[in-house]
Amino acid sequence: SSGINAEYGGGKVKVIAPDQKLKPEDWIDSFWKLDLRNFELGFKLTHIDATDSEITDVGSRYLRNAINLQHVSLAGCRFITDTTLPNLLSSAEAGSLLSLNLSRTNITLEAVEILAELTSLRRLNLTDCRFLVQHRELAREVLSTELKPCKVII
Repeated sequence: SSGINAEYGGGKVKVIAPDQKLKPEDWIDSFWKLDLRNFELGFKLTHIDATDSEITDVGSRYLRNAINLQHVSLAGCRFITDTTLPNLLSSAEAGSLLSLNLSRTNITLEAVEILAELTSLRRLNLTDCRFLVQHRELAREVLSTELKPCKVII
């Protein structure tokens, strides 16, 4: 099931969307409205699994402040496009983003340039992205060159 995982004082917490009809951007928004003292005490958002949810590019803007993200799955999120990717750069720049699943999204060849900047990635899944199908080999070549230690699945 979709949800977010967070780390708090060394312990892990999984928060699951209470109602599958509730859009993930709504519960992610609620998460960010938590008392800021929680973040000062070491509360870290590490995993987001929004697989097959209705999250949108607009909703993904909340990911910008999540510099501790390690694993993100937006697989099957039909409203996710290239516009989402810059929102993940802060985690990549911090060196924490290890795996990203964008399979079955509306990512295009233009996104490859941004994906190439996510140098902390060790696993990237772009299978069944309908706008990448025609350019699969080019995308694989560019990403394999730029993200050397990363396993790229297209």
